[in-house]
Amino acid sequence: MASIGIMDGAFFVGRKELVEWVNNTLDLSIDKIEETCSGAMACQLFDIMHPGSVAMQKVNWSANKDFEYIANYKVLQSAFTKIHVDKVNS
Repeated sequence: MASIGIMDGAFFVGRKELVEWVNNTLDLSIDKIEETCSGAMACQLFDIMHPGSVAMQKVNWSANKDFEYIANYKVLQSAFTKIHVDKVNS
């Protein structure tokens, strides 16, 4: 696997391309990248990459307040722990 350098094209993707990718991958129709802030889509994407790792029944799809977002990110963090994704300290 080749390493990606700081000047790789992956670091220069615009919002429009990200929104298109999310819409195509999850079969959605969001208009702004800010609509992903609840963490629900991150949980869904991670569950696609690692099926069964995310407790999808615990994800709040209608989250619109900070404390609800945090709960979704805790679900995602539990999935990271479950498959041994460790934090890298620099």
